[in-house]
Amino acid sequence: MRAMRSQARYTRFRLPVVVTMLMVITYLHLRLGPEQAVAHVYLQDFYFLPILLAGFWWGPWWGLIIAAVASGLYLPFILLVHQLSPPLITAGITQMLLFAVVGLVVGWLRRREKSFLSAAQKAENLAAVGRAVASVAHDMKTPLMAIGGFSAQVRRKLPPESSEAHKLDVVVEQTARLESMVKEMLDFSRPLELHSREVDLAPLVAATLEVAAPLASENRVRLTSDLPPDLPLVEADADRLQQALINLVGNAAQASPQEGEVRLSARCEEGAVVLTVTDQGSGVPPGRARGHPDPLLHHQKGRHRPGPARGLQDSRGPRWQPGGGRQRPLGRGLHPAPAANARGVNRVRIPGK
Repeated sequence: MRAMRSQARYTRFRLPVVVTMLMVITYLHLRLGPEQAVAHVYLQDFYFLPILLAGFWWGPWWGLIIAAVASGLYLPFILLVHQLSPPLITAGITQMLLFAVVGLVVGWLRRREKSFLSAAQKAENLAAVGRAVASVAHDMKTPLMAIGGFSAQVRRKLPPESSEAHKLDVVVEQTARLESMVKEMLDFSRPLELHSREVDLAPLVAATLEVAAPLASENRVRLTSDLPPDLPLVEADADRLQQALINLVGNAAQASPQEGEVRLSARCEEGAVVLTVTDQGSGVPPGRARGHPDPLLHHQKGRHRPGPARGLQDSRGPRWQPGGGRQRPLGRGLHPAPAANARGVNRVRIPGK
């Protein structure tokens, strides 16, 4: 809180500084008078200082505004000192244009630097989250295995119809679910190990819809597919690709309204195969639609809240490795976008054989 108050005071201090500089430079011009032509030439360069500060602090448009103010203050001295001499007036106008160029360029460079720093900070934050998740998941793995193993041993010694056996079944089931979550967290935090091979997408899509069917039924959502009969083979890690599609279809089923439809389709496009998962939910918020997806943002029936949105992240995670060459991201074609009769679309682009 103290740092925020200090930053606010510092921000309020900037505009008076720029205005004071402009006033002081203009006052000195007035004090010197038209006979001090050489001194006016030196003073005009001091106008660059408030212009540079404005561009650096507030961006290109403020740099341009302060440059225009400085030019307006400087224009009378051009007419007064140079006595309407065409070469000197041309030089003065060039100087005013230079004010504007400097304000715009400095502001643009500063804005670009801030964008790069912000992206680097976000990447560092995600890396820190990944390290923390990996540490927590590693520490949870051993006690969960012990709980699950001992519970299963005790369960085998109880009569199947007893209430205690049912309770232990719940314990074993939930422990297995937690172990699966821990495994996913560990997979998320470590580099991917890929096993690339030729993949026929038709049976893979059918298996994906079969796995996602219980979740879709629970949400009363229909799952459909639309695959052309001449779909070519692709080279990818089949397990990773199927996991990404399962996550995308599952997220789409949760995001769609009841009696809605989730469609998994494919088409050939410029030597690649584009898989598309279409739902009737609200889609990705406009402010998050571009750039890297947020792995901690969960979309469910119109609500956008922090949560395990693994589908978008995993669709960028898998890789293909054609011809034993370098790995490239499988999800480079992932673009949330509107579609006919639908409000959420996720696409995954995979190179064909």
